[in-house]
Amino acid sequence: MAPDDLRQSAADAALAAAALGQGRRLDLLSLTLLALALAALLLTATSRPTATLLALSAAAGLAQRYFAFRCDLDARIFSYWANRWSTLPAPDQSADLGAFDRALSLVFGMQVPPSAAPRPLAERIRGALRLLRHQSLALALQLASLLGAILWRLCQTGAP
Repeated sequence: MAPDDLRQSAADAALAAAALGQGRRLDLLSLTLLALALAALLLTATSRPTATLLALSAAAGLAQRYFAFRCDLDARIFSYWANRWSTLPAPDQSADLGAFDRALSLVFGMQVPPSAAPRPLAERIRGALRLLRHQSLALALQLASLLGAILWRLCQTGAP
């Protein structure tokens, strides 16, 4: 691979790592919302609709945690690749991606045909950013459910 192409790949990987790193902030907010939902669910007497909304918020919070884990893992991997590919002498990007695919197969049991060419970096970045979008959507559902539970509770108690 030409040095300019490798430099571009390193920049792409670094940008993906930085974007995925934003998932940590989403995760911290989600953990706070999860604690609130669980506290309200476990420590207060709630009506069935309120309990359902709180449980939905907690479930969305758990889904968000899964996506946060995946985003953090991918951020670390892309950061590693960005650092590796920006050094001299130039490493073989295709060999790195292929070795990573084989490691996925070994560690997580993912099916990767041995003769298949490794997935291109751009495809990996698109997949990782899709995980970040899923994380954001899970957080939005978590927040909406929690707010819905609060509003339902306020409506039931007659608060203005």
